[in-house]
Amino acid sequence: MNAPMPATALPLPLPMDLPIALVSDTLVNSFCFRANGQVTATIGTKNGPLAGPLYRYRVLSQDSIEIIRSDAHVERWTGIRVEGALLHVQRDGRSATFTIGRPAP
Repeated sequence: MNAPMPATALPLPLPMDLPIALVSDTLVNSFCFRANGQVTATIGTKNGPLAGPLYRYRVLSQDSIEIIRSDAHVERWTGIRVEGALLHVQRDGRSATFTIGRPAP
């Protein structure tokens, strides 16, 4: 597996240092992308178990990234676009919408 590209290689097509949360009635998928190439995450199910992994990301283009897990699984986000307080992506070909949070005080 290739090492992730530094976040400065291309502009990140996502909000930096802001939490994003999946719009879902059942799943919890929250991410925060950092300039050092890391992604903090909270994943799981609502009213169920949660995990807090740390991932890496690689910028592929101005509207696509790859998120690399510790088990070498790669999830590709394409067609990334921000509309107001919403972030729309294709996650491995499936549409997903996230709310964009505010920075922590």
